[in-house]
Amino acid sequence: MPKSKIDQLVAGYINLVTTAMSALDWAEEEITQAIARHPRKRDQLFHSYPALVPTTILFPVEFVYRGHFREILERVATGKDARPGTAAEACCLLTEVSKSTPFPSYGYGLYFRLWAKAFPDHATIAADSQIGHYEALFGPKIDELEGDIRKDLTVQDRQLGPITCDGVHNGVIVDCAYTRTR
Repeated sequence: MPKSKIDQLVAGYINLVTTAMSALDWAEEEITQAIARHPRKRDQLFHSYPALVPTTILFPVEFVYRGHFREILERVATGKDARPGTAAEACCLLTEVSKSTPFPSYGYGLYFRLWAKAFPDHATIAADSQIGHYEALFGPKIDELEGDIRKDLTVQDRQLGPITCDGVHNGVIVDCAYTRTR
């Protein structure tokens, strides 16, 4: 029996909420891993959660969210600007574009490069040697396009604002650099 429109809408919203709740858990896990990689930036990374909010580009699966979170957290830890689009966001955009129009060769090179940056643990559909050929043939064009797409995907409010802390991180009293003086 086909589902009614209302059943379809409810199912869609349930799926959206489930993904959003899961994304909260994935963000927490990525923050914990970033703190392990950059222990001196613990306080800043702990308070970076607001910068991890995804843009309007939909992140369809866990590894895409995680790639986005990891890149933002690395930027925070290394003092880089968190506002430009992430490789994960760019891959999602390119995926949507590819549904409407074929890519030129350098477009594939851009997609493969961004995929490798965002999702290093997920195989690409192209062999490393083939990706190397795209880089050799179109490297400067790919560089230019990567800069353009990251700029176009910039989120102006994706930055750490003023941070205040009550000295408790996940229920544990800590000596946080952002603890309010009393």
